[in-house]
Amino acid sequence: MKTAFFIIFTLFLMACQVGNESIIEPSLTKISGQWQLTKTSIGYPAPNSPTEIKATNTEIISFDSNNKTFTRTVNGKVTETTDFDVQKVSYNGSEPREAVVFTKTQYYAFLTFDDANSSIILYEKAPIGAILADGNSYHYQKVK
Repeated sequence: MKTAFFIIFTLFLMACQVGNESIIEPSLTKISGQWQLTKTSIGYPAPNSPTEIKATNTEIISFDSNNKTFTRTVNGKVTETTDFDVQKVSYNGSEPREAVVFTKTQYYAFLTFDDANSSIILYEKAPIGAILADGNSYHYQKVK
């Protein structure tokens, strides 16, 4: 009798799972959708050179927050597909910052939301555990 009760109770607990769509964090909700590259800010420009470069290629990045998949398309051709997550990342005792973590490639890119312009800024990607000092920043405008 105790075994039957234990089995029924265990099955009940297993049936009480929350679906992924109901626990999406606010940052995952904000980043969800398609974003087009508008410009690149140069991390450490050479003297007398530009500090920003306007995008010349059509680059679209897409975040599917429900499935946590990321896709990069350049000039209509898919160039990257991976799983992702948004996490707080801190290295060498620095204050934690939000970052997109690309799980398949084990890279991360710090993330900044610009709500006033409906845009995001992704810092240069780096391997998890590495720290970039003067990487570029990539500015993306919300497409849909």
